[in-house]
Amino acid sequence: MSTQQVEILFICGSPRARSSEALLALVEQGVREAGARSRKFLLSKKHLAFCTGCGSCEKTGACILAEEGSPQKVADDYLELMEALSYADALAIVTPVYFAGPPAQLKALYDRMQPYWVRQYLLGEKSQVKRSSQLFILGGGGDHHGYEPLVAISKSALAVAGFYVDKVQNFIGFKHPKDVAPLPSDEQAAELSFNELTRMRKALALQQEFERRAIAAGSAFARFVAKQQLGAEKQAEQAEATSAQDADAPLAEEVEDGAQKPDEKLAAEQSGAPLKVINRVDSDFEALKQAARASKSKSKSPELDAVMEEAVANLSETDETDGASGTEDDENTGPLEE
Repeated sequence: MSTQQVEILFICGSPRARSSEALLALVEQGVREAGARSRKFLLSKKHLAFCTGCGSCEKTGACILAEEGSPQKVADDYLELMEALSYADALAIVTPVYFAGPPAQLKALYDRMQPYWVRQYLLGEKSQVKRSSQLFILGGGGDHHGYEPLVAISKSALAVAGFYVDKVQNFIGFKHPKDVAPLPSDEQAAELSFNELTRMRKALALQQEFERRAIAAGSAFARFVAKQQLGAEKQAEQAEATSAQDADAPLAEEVEDGAQKPDEKLAAEQSGAPLKVINRVDSDFEALKQAARASKSKSKSPELDAVMEEAVANLSETDETDGASGTEDDENTGPLEE
């Protein structure tokens, strides 16, 4: 699959159209430069009602806040996002860190994914195919609690919606370009102290590195998704080809115990050796067996000897006749009984 066939859905978790959306724009630029398509869902411009924990989705697998005809239905953008999620090849979450976790708007979105969990674990529906997602996290930094709670919450919610988080991109310290002061002119620099000028240069260099990384990350993400889907398509094609070969292959002939296999029969015919007819059961042979069993008894008589001699003679005549006429296809052939 080429990157032109890949569509990546971007969700911005910030309630403000500022730094997070600026970072999203850079990552999206990289995605498009790689030839992939993108779609955006900005929570700062959308409305999502909060999950009330009513439990109605446990019966229907659908959120009652979005069901037509439901008295609890609200006018929000929930269904639009659910549709976008179903069609996306991959997902990019761009969000700030609020007290080590997600902003309230992003958490509301995660909570509304409860119907996915219900359909999979309570209603027994087949789980969705897992698709790749990445987290792009930014913030001012300085919180010693970090952002692991945000990552854990995101992984939990996205997993039931059919996504796994394959990478967490750390952009702590990224700012909106308008919030980063450019280098001063020579006249302005002359009025600044050495420390002030050094801080400005470091901040600008850091911002430029963030921007370069964001564009490169978007391009790499698009190529990764395309390569991943190409591998999945090849596996499906190989599985289909193997299935077709198995369907076209002739069924192996079942050979009864003691029967001559086709290759053994062919070898005997080519060598000129007479084919031995086996598994033949006839009355003369049965008579011989009965006589043999009788011979093992304690009582022996001249009449018994006569029966055995007659049975042996009859069996010999039958073998000679069969050898002359070639009766290997005799209908009476069957497994030899002991």
